[in-house]
Amino acid sequence: MLLENRNLSLTDAVLLDSVQKGKRISSEAVAMLRKRKLIEGRLPHIFIAKDIAQVTDQKIEYTKHKGLDDKKCEALLLDSLKDHGSLTKPEIVRLLWDVLPDQLDDKQKNNKLDYLLKKLRMSGKVYAKRAKGISVWYLTENM
Repeated sequence: MLLENRNLSLTDAVLLDSVQKGKRISSEAVAMLRKRKLIEGRLPHIFIAKDIAQVTDQKIEYTKHKGLDDKKCEALLLDSLKDHGSLTKPEIVRLLWDVLPDQLDDKQKNNKLDYLLKKLRMSGKVYAKRAKGISVWYLTENM
């Protein structure tokens, strides 16, 4: 399908097939595919580019690999806090876990969520209180 819809060499198609199947490819191959804008992501979590996903009818998989960007995750969290007044850390994890890139492992997702909360706290948009060993997050008054 790729060969029919794009000016790709057989080598490109084979490498992209490997990327789609989650197989590792050489750093030289990654550099070549990245230069031609055929892949995205950071090693070892690379995935096919949006244009390729559209041609090969893999739009949903592309979106799951990419996940929501930080600004959208932040907006989703702030809207949720506005709607509900407060959220516990486990609730925030449930809210955002599935919209994070599926290329991240659990530890990386936890780190990303911790960083997001820290960034929002440092910018004065949210604050946390501890209640029964669980952090509860709130919007600041100026939000």
